[in-house]
Amino acid sequence: MAESTFRSNLLIKNRNFCEGLISSNLKKEDLVLIINDLLFASVSVLHNKEFIIHPVCLMNSIKNFIGDDKDNPSKPLLRFIIDYLFEFEFRKNDQATLDQIVKDGPPVTAFMGDLEDACQNADWEKAELIMAQIFIASDHSRATFDFLVELALQDLPQNGLFVYHILRAYQFQENKSDNWVFTKTIFDQISNQKLSDPHKATDATPEQVFPSVIESGEIILFSVIERIWNGDYVRLKGYKRELSYWLSDRFLNKSSNFDLIEYSKIENKKFICFIPIAEKIVKQNKSINKKAIEIIKLESIRGLSRLLNENQIEYFNKRFDNFSI
Repeated sequence: MAESTFRSNLLIKNRNFCEGLISSNLKKEDLVLIINDLLFASVSVLHNKEFIIHPVCLMNSIKNFIGDDKDNPSKPLLRFIIDYLFEFEFRKNDQATLDQIVKDGPPVTAFMGDLEDACQNADWEKAELIMAQIFIASDHSRATFDFLVELALQDLPQNGLFVYHILRAYQFQENKSDNWVFTKTIFDQISNQKLSDPHKATDATPEQVFPSVIESGEIILFSVIERIWNGDYVRLKGYKRELSYWLSDRFLNKSSNFDLIEYSKIENKKFICFIPIAEKIVKQNKSINKKAIEIIKLESIRGLSRLLNENQIEYFNKRFDNFSI
């Protein structure tokens, strides 16, 4: 299977071709290409305010579930992400900005500080131009993408879930040819937001506040914070600055009441299999939007399951609704 064939059919919404391919007996190398193309499509969508969950968050979550059993990739989950993606329109002119800059001649020297100032001042038209100039000057590297991630984390509650999943989506294959699409997507996420000023780092760590998270039930955002914190990123120091501020502000400096989220009933964390639970979610008689939200919740639980001891599992079983298999 040629990578470009599946990708091109995704972007023109050729459902028969896409569903026919994922319904076939996939070899591991084909599965990798299909997942990579689905991730690419998920960061190529136009923003749709009717959907709470950005497609890259859903697709990366499904990728994580499928990774638990690569020999038997879940067809229901793959079909669900295609259904979800086809609810969106795809961007078609990402390359136009870069082409225009090249056409205009040698790019004007621009720096990350200029990009930061434009974003903090909400001058998004200027920011997009500077972003493109830096991207070209850096030989299409991921440096601009990583910098924009740090800006996005200044509003962690709004952007944290998106940031984690787009970071992991990018690192699945790290194709340099796709760098601009990922960079454009993180820019689109923060543009038209009123960014907070950079925060000061604190001494708070995920391990320090984990017991409070268990009691609060606010595990979705914490799950992505914990995984970004322990990730391997060039700008990790800046990421941790923003993460530590939020952890301190949310859990150490004040107490709050939190909304409970659904939690799957788990008897023994050593034998958790999340795929059947995820498949049951996508087969439910609910809206596609609600299914996506529940998949995100389940993936967040999966991300933390390795940290839970038996007492904490029992505590969750008593407090949260469960997805019975």
